[in-house]
Amino acid sequence: MRKILALPHRVCKSTCFSNGLEDILEWQGERYMDYLIPVLGGMGEFSYLQFKNATPPHMVYWGANTKYLMKDLQQIIGFEQIILENRAFPFTFSKIRGWIENDQPVVVGALDMYYLPYYSGIYHLRHIPIHYILVVGYDDETRQVFIQDCGCREIQTVSYAEFEKALNVNVPGMSKKNTVRAFILPHPLPSELEIAQKGLQSRANKMLHPPVRMFGIPAMRKLAKEISTWQDQASFEHLVIYATTPPELPTTFEKSDGMRSWKAQVLQQLGEKYENENWTKAAALFHESGELIREICKAALRQDRQSIAENILKVADIEETAYNPLA
Repeated sequence: MRKILALPHRVCKSTCFSNGLEDILEWQGERYMDYLIPVLGGMGEFSYLQFKNATPPHMVYWGANTKYLMKDLQQIIGFEQIILENRAFPFTFSKIRGWIENDQPVVVGALDMYYLPYYSGIYHLRHIPIHYILVVGYDDETRQVFIQDCGCREIQTVSYAEFEKALNVNVPGMSKKNTVRAFILPHPLPSELEIAQKGLQSRANKMLHPPVRMFGIPAMRKLAKEISTWQDQASFEHLVIYATTPPELPTTFEKSDGMRSWKAQVLQQLGEKYENENWTKAAALFHESGELIREICKAALRQDRQSIAENILKVADIEETAYNPLA
């Protein structure tokens, strides 16, 4: 048996967590602007977690956990998710084949890029178990799956054997092994303006008034008070890694802005397209906070606690000003 679905595909690196969904949405009639879906899902935000016995004990994230990102997008766009996880691979793969046979592409992950042969600089060299892809087909004769990947223009192939190994990933708090998502979409899909209005208001409220102080603007101010107590290098490096796209220790800091460039770009384009002055003003503010986050990352690698505290307070003030008119 062999079947490949023909879907449009958007190449947009470092957006693997939403790229497959974006392809499916475009396939069903709505192409939203670049980075809109990641931003509405919570990328370019803030959380500060502490676990005494964890490694590292202090964890700063500048974007959403994929699990919660999809839940938020579900509320904004109105789709339903069918999630299959933590089952044996033969059962999981039979379900994937069944979805493809019924013309339903599926998002799989988290998976380990170590087993993806089209990433020559990673394949069998480095384990990176936080990637997501869209499965659009399979071929039993050649024993390959056909996939669309946010970093590749053409359809890629992965052998059944490597696909099984790639999906054997448990990322605590994010993803269990053999996780697959299928989507049931509303008809018609909401317009770009509709999801922007609903989503930006939701994101602003979550950042300004989070249910607990480990998220949003309150978490930034909490970090500023507590950074003086940090002792371990791994916590400082974690702050930098998750401010950077893709998440790794940078050699330069161009992409270490906590994804604020994504947010600024989306708000600028939305503001111009729909003549919304609050959005264009917010875009300028997020561009400013992104520059400060780069300075925070540089200070973190020097373990300059005072500089981090001063700049994170500035980011909190700037972003509070940006979010208030959006709430």
